[in-house]
Amino acid sequence: MGRLRRVTLQTFDEVIDDVTRLRTAGYAAGGRWNLSQVCDHLTGTMRLGLDGDQPRVAWAVRKAFGVLLAVILARRAMVSGAPTLPRLTPEALTEDDPQRIDRCLATLAEARDFAGPLPPYPLCDNMTLDKWKRLMVIHAQHHLGFLGAPG
Repeated sequence: MGRLRRVTLQTFDEVIDDVTRLRTAGYAAGGRWNLSQVCDHLTGTMRLGLDGDQPRVAWAVRKAFGVLLAVILARRAMVSGAPTLPRLTPEALTEDDPQRIDRCLATLAEARDFAGPLPPYPLCDNMTLDKWKRLMVIHAQHHLGFLGAPG
């Protein structure tokens, strides 16, 4: 297990740079996922916002996530260990897959350049493009922080 990094990322370009640096310089996984698995999870999560998703989660869950969203955006941090949708849990991989990382980098650039409109967001109501972009960067920051310095 590697050491966790304190990562502060503000933009999609900073996320892209961090993924590229981790790929090139190496890392030690401090959590359950390697870089390819993190990239798969980030790609799937961004696709929910870019493409939409049906069915949306139940109304009560959307309302609860809306409250949580406000906290995440205010603190610029996410809680570790929160459950994810099963289809966003990456498959087990023992080695990094360059194609999965490339797909994530392409999706990050697409999300950065996306001008909207957002389709109805599956996890909460009234998601704005600005909030969604901020959430995606914070989400990436959260997961990339588990990929620490080697050794």
